[in-house]
Amino acid sequence: MVKLMDDQGEEAVVGSQGYWLDFGDFVSTADLDAEHIGEIGFPRDWPNVYGTSKSLKQLVGKRGKCAGKKVGVVPLPEASQLSLVNGLQFYPLQSFSNAEKAAKVAGIEVVRGWAVYEHLDKGTSEAFLAERFWWNALSDGTWVDFTPRPARFQEMLLAEAVDGAPKSKEPLTSRQQTLMQRLLSQRFPSSNDSNASSPPPPKVTSPASAAVTAKVTSKVPSKTKTPIPSSHLAPKSLQELCRRVQAGELDAVRQLDEKVRGDDELCVQIASEGLATPLSKMLGESKHQESALKLMLLLTDAGVSQNADIGTEMIAGGAVPKLTQLLSATDSFTQEMAAAVLGNLCHESPPNQDKLADAGMFQKLVDLLSTAGGPAQEAAYAIWNLTVGHEENSDAIARLGAVPKLAELLKCTSDIAQENAAGALMHITISPVARSAIGSAIPKLCDLLQASYEPEVSTQAAGALLNLASDSSEYAKMIVANGAVTHLVNLVKEGPDLAREYSAGALMNLTRGDMEVATAASKLGAIPALAALLSKPSGHSESLGALANLASGSSERQIQIYKAQVTRKTVSLLSDQDIDVRRSAAALLMNLGPHPKIKERIVEAGALKPLAKALKDSDEILKERAAGALANLFNDHASNVHAGYQQAPEMIGSLVALIQETGLSEDAKRQGAHALAMLAAEGGPCDAVWQAGAGQPLLALLKDMVGEAALGIMNLSWRWTEVKAELVKCGTLEYLMDMLRLGDDSAKEYAAGALMNLTAGSPDNAEKAAPAVKDLTELLKAKAVQAAEWAAGALANITRSAEATQKTAIEHGAATSIAALLPKVTANSMSLVVLALASLADTQAASVAKALGPEAKAKLRDFRDSNNPDLAEYTKALIDKLGSNFSL
Repeated sequence: MVKLMDDQGEEAVVGSQGYWLDFGDFVSTADLDAEHIGEIGFPRDWPNVYGTSKSLKQLVGKRGKCAGKKVGVVPLPEASQLSLVNGLQFYPLQSFSNAEKAAKVAGIEVVRGWAVYEHLDKGTSEAFLAERFWWNALSDGTWVDFTPRPARFQEMLLAEAVDGAPKSKEPLTSRQQTLMQRLLSQRFPSSNDSNASSPPPPKVTSPASAAVTAKVTSKVPSKTKTPIPSSHLAPKSLQELCRRVQAGELDAVRQLDEKVRGDDELCVQIASEGLATPLSKMLGESKHQESALKLMLLLTDAGVSQNADIGTEMIAGGAVPKLTQLLSATDSFTQEMAAAVLGNLCHESPPNQDKLADAGMFQKLVDLLSTAGGPAQEAAYAIWNLTVGHEENSDAIARLGAVPKLAELLKCTSDIAQENAAGALMHITISPVARSAIGSAIPKLCDLLQASYEPEVSTQAAGALLNLASDSSEYAKMIVANGAVTHLVNLVKEGPDLAREYSAGALMNLTRGDMEVATAASKLGAIPALAALLSKPSGHSESLGALANLASGSSERQIQIYKAQVTRKTVSLLSDQDIDVRRSAAALLMNLGPHPKIKERIVEAGALKPLAKALKDSDEILKERAAGALANLFNDHASNVHAGYQQAPEMIGSLVALIQETGLSEDAKRQGAHALAMLAAEGGPCDAVWQAGAGQPLLALLKDMVGEAALGIMNLSWRWTEVKAELVKCGTLEYLMDMLRLGDDSAKEYAAGALMNLTAGSPDNAEKAAPAVKDLTELLKAKAVQAAEWAAGALANITRSAEATQKTAIEHGAATSIAALLPKVTANSMSLVVLALASLADTQAASVAKALGPEAKAKLRDFRDSNNPDLAEYTKALIDKLGSNFSL
């Protein structure tokens, strides 16, 4: 047992001068005195309990028995905080002198008040205990507590006292000595009497997957076509000309053309005057053909300009068969106009694309691509409009050999031809046939991005490259090799709105999973340019997606993105009507979430409630990314977990529903299980996760070898023996041992952690888990230190008091592997490793002693002489077990 020490480091005896805990330093709402406190711990329903529990309010409320003016959750001190008090020795149950020593050496303030615990053997939020306690405040107001605490008290709830919670030095009485020794035995049990204990859940795990699915732009921005209103009548003089056109008068066609040319509104008005049928008929008459074609082109051009649905009326009037015939006319002017009209008829109109889907027309348009000048560029225009978002038309036209001809047309000196060809290529890539043949166009498309070309040309070239890079790593590499990244970043900075949007989308696809391209784009200024795009009316999903890919796996770029001030805008876009925007916003938050500082800012920006809402969305991709974002925001951040539990407690039920939803991807369920595991890492949320029914869905995922389910089991099983029993009854140990044997590296790591917690304090579970000894021993050699540490913790529990398992572990090299682990073990797991050695030493002391070389012994000396009373006691117990012939 840890000894009672005075503030000079000497063992305290009756009469020793110091600050000693006394019976008056404990106030229980259950009226329990200091000798009968029972099991205590961090309040289980924190932070909800602070506003809902009358009992807690009566204890530390402003008018409570131990009136508090400020309450806070204080974790273990960080390395930077410990550096302030290097060389100082702190002792358990000596918070008063510990705080004064820290204040004197580090120049920081002493805070006087109460440590607040819940009586864990009472109902949740039913009864609480306040223990007089002092701690420190740094210059920025952050509370820090240097007093050694039990391993299960990773966080403490402290309340600064209204009256200062005064305490005076006095001689130690026998009654005080008895009380404090009892408290020490309860809180710091001897290593001979404990397992490798059920440690608090892991605070750091791998961040959730940060991949962002590519977006393929399948159609140009479009609006619903406006029907031509019958009430919107043309002027009387034009109505008369329209009636003459209906009668077949050629001169009336020419006059009408003359009067409305240059006035799109008038064109739209006369288009409803019954001109479609007579004009279509005239297309088949040689003497009327040219004039009728000119007027039809004029009217349909106006329809495109004014977004009026003139095309449908022309199709109904019989124009398509005649226009198709004119594509084979002997003069190029007629071919050009016919192709242009066909392009206008189906412009941004899926129904009209279907009506024009004719193999004969497609072949003629493809043939025209090989001609010179106007016919080729207008044929490209028609193909563009026929293929926007239309996979069947794209596939049919690609099979007719359109792709190489469009690629060749890009080299034309006409900017209109270049724009139409690039636009057609952008959308024909829906077809797998087109995609397999389009590589030859990439160098010219990259060239067209330059500022020396017309903005409209560069816009469509960027769109084509966006689609080409969307699901082809080969094409993505070609695009990068042809210098596109620099030009795309420049277009995001200075191009027209549509060029910015397409260029951002192209950058999103090029940077997906490619760290080199992401680094290059960042150096070119992509991050501020993409951030600026969020203030534009369009391009939000592309900008967010590109930023998400840039953020993936790079803390440096994450900081750059955060400094571009996109956090609050991104959070607001989680509620956007466009599903692509919501997806990309969640992806960016997910990829920024691993950064320890940024995750705090994201939560402060209000992300938790909209992310919780997104878990209920009908879109599977959004749900997956929202779960991943929550997992990353909660990872290694207790206050974020409590904030999530307080602000959106409904997320727990949504996550439980998500991990058992039929048809949802395994990745989505992994992210959901990861988020639940992080919630289960904290007291109140842990209980809520269990009560929400997470056990059975996690077990189902565990059976399917989903590693994150083991992490969830690990974190659920650390608090309550009843939960352990329920999990084990359902076959959890067997599933974990299967995962330990057959899973991937991370799954094995999580399985070891879960076995460690399930076997802690449970000899029956330890005996059932004995078959895992060999696999756990192998895991001690893992490159991931945490995996090896958890394997050591599990071995400490399973091999304790079981000679056969100790012998098996030794035979497979456990002692040597644990000794090799000692120099690199992390601070949180030092005790686990020492206890593992101690368990093996029960019957295999000679083998353990032989495995401990000079480096391992030096580390054990550090442990023995450390300020951590548990660790020091465990190390001394190990040394005793190794016998009198062993020394450090």
